[in-house]
Amino acid sequence: MAELDLLDHAPSARWRTWWPWLVILLTVFPAVWHVAVFPNDLDPEFPMVERPTFNRMPPPAYRLAEPGDTIDRVAIYLSAIGASLAAIGLLRSRGRLALWPAAGALALASLWYASTPGPTFDGWHGLGWRAIWDGRVPSRERLALSVAAIGLAAVVIANLVRGPRGLWSRARALKVRALLGLAACLVIARQFEVPGVEPVGYWPRWSFVWGVLAFDLALLRCVASQRQLTIRRRLAWTLAGAVTTAVLLIGGVWVSWYHRPLDRLREVDKDRLYISAMPTYRGLELAHDRHHFKTIINIFPEDTSQRSEILPDEHRFVREHGIRYIEASARDNDSDEFLEMCLGIARDPDSWPILLHCHGSMDRSPGWMGIYRFVVQGRPLDEILREIEVHRGYRPKASITLLYNRVLEPRAAERYRADPTATLLRACAHGVALVPYPPRKASTLSRVGDAPRRP
Repeated sequence: MAELDLLDHAPSARWRTWWPWLVILLTVFPAVWHVAVFPNDLDPEFPMVERPTFNRMPPPAYRLAEPGDTIDRVAIYLSAIGASLAAIGLLRSRGRLALWPAAGALALASLWYASTPGPTFDGWHGLGWRAIWDGRVPSRERLALSVAAIGLAAVVIANLVRGPRGLWSRARALKVRALLGLAACLVIARQFEVPGVEPVGYWPRWSFVWGVLAFDLALLRCVASQRQLTIRRRLAWTLAGAVTTAVLLIGGVWVSWYHRPLDRLREVDKDRLYISAMPTYRGLELAHDRHHFKTIINIFPEDTSQRSEILPDEHRFVREHGIRYIEASARDNDSDEFLEMCLGIARDPDSWPILLHCHGSMDRSPGWMGIYRFVVQGRPLDEILREIEVHRGYRPKASITLLYNRVLEPRAAERYRADPTATLLRACAHGVALVPYPPRKASTLSRVGDAPRRP
């Protein structure tokens, strides 16, 4: 074929054969690093407070294993690159090779899979391929997903049936059969979890990334083997590929955002309580359409220099939708009365569902979630701290240890004294004085049943 410039046996040809495997091998290093190295930094705010780790693996590994986080984003990028390479190969071969349509369909299927991570953390059904068989999903969405899946599968099967022997011989000539075989095995392995191995989802997600990377490297070798181009045409194809990749990336990231419209959104108590980072107006629209929030609690003191730039959008949203809104201030932030008020709202069925948030959902929101789990749900402290680690991707701050030592015992004295992790937290803060919070006058705080505090 004129399109193929088969590799010769020169020393440089050996390098062209082995460098893709070296790239894949190098990507194994960060995967192993994040499950082997425990962060051991001091908290500069309270350096005398010890910060133990409660999970079996380092906290960042659990964070990376979350649906929609870094590993899934890498898979989106690699899938978009693969689709662009397939489009370039198809156009340059003028459709004569069955490899390229099939490769393009597989890359788009990979992009869809990486952009629709599941399960979602707010209990929503999602738009992954498993949603096709999920009875909770509206029939129109299931039909659209089914049509898309059947269409992509038809393109792959039709093109492979056209000439499997010729396709396989070309793959052998270009020395990409092993890469394609590895890609298939790794992508299939993504669908299975190794029992008892933590973090759940971590290694399957890496498996998918490595599979898509092997697939991309095989396509890259195939594109490079096509007839040589002038520098001008090479630049034109590179630019076209970059634009195509950018468009696909934007689409993939948007779909991923659609799955989690509020950053770090998490279901704490189904249909009752959710936490997140600072919400955007568009994110609130989508999340509210799914969960119909009756109450939003902002536990970050916005009357400070660290006021969120998008706070006016949240104020506008609650006004337009008639949502009860509670906002902390620097005066009542972390006070016992403000905490009691929020716990009272969380217990009140008329307030459900509730969205509670701060700015980054790294310290305040997960810390408050732990208080709710211990005081209201009666969960053990070790389970709570493991969950906070997973949510943050780091060990809980020293301020969480001090906060729990101060507020949990007065609210659940017997369970706190019987909980072995409570003894550990007291030992971690030994010799460090608890920060006292002045009592607030009842007249300055919103209460359950009072008129909602609105911007």
